Amino acid sequence: MKFFWWALCIISLGYYLVIISYAGLQATFSRFWLLLGGIFLVLGLLCGWSQRRGIALLSLLPVWAKISAGLIVVFCLLLFLGAAGCIFSGMRRQPPENLDYIIVLGAKVKGEIPSKALYKRLYAAEDYLKENPRTTAVLSGGQGPGETVTEARAMEQYLLSKGISKHRLRIEDKSTDTVENMKFSQAFLTDKNASAGVVTNDFHVYRGVAIGKKLGYTHIYGIPASSDMILQVNYLVRESFAVIKDKAAGNI
Repeated sequence: MKFFWWALCIISLGYYLVIISYAGLQATFSRFWLLLGGIFLVLGLLCGWSQRRGIALLSLLPVWAKISAGLIVVFCLLLFLGAAGCIFSGMRRQPPENLDYIIVLGAKVKGEIPSKALYKRLYAAEDYLKENPRTTAVLSGGQGPGETVTEARAMEQYLLSKGISKHRLRIEDKSTDTVENMKFSQAFLTDKNASAGVVTNDFHVYRGVAIGKKLGYTHIYGIPASSDMILQVNYLVRESFAVIKDKAAGNI
């Protein structure tokens, strides 16, 4: 059993090294894999110690503790799998043509330059706007640490450089998270029954659309942009926790 935990430790720590090598030490959620690797290491050491002493660790626990621990593990697994299922359900959604609006959700900007994740959202927004010339875009994202412009302004500059007319762009530059993205963008919809598409990376589509429905968007669709395959597992695990958190908070 100790080799099982050590193998998981190596996988977790290896993935952590891949993430920080690829995206830097400040990569979002990367420390989760470092922590997870540490937990697996401790479990492996405990198993090795118990085997050397001829002690079955579970035998040291009372029956009620074993049952409680088992139920907690099963509940957490089911909760996580349910969240992951919701995320996957949104990853392949295709929007209808000629939506009244698309809402492009912001992501990290490095100075004035969009991050890789934001570029992928912008590519999807650009394609949709060029294919549907009557659609208006709401660019949603405030300004965070390390950003010299708001995410909305960075998105605007990109789309203008690609030939999208300024009169088709609306700037929402106060939001700091997905809930605020959807809440503040709603003010730019001139008709409460207007159709809207949420442009974001594929793993994020379910939550963006679900939050929009909770806020009262009546005709809302997902427009999935691609995401970085190297970081996809990291994104999916992080997003699963975010879905659970927003569900508990009543946001979806």
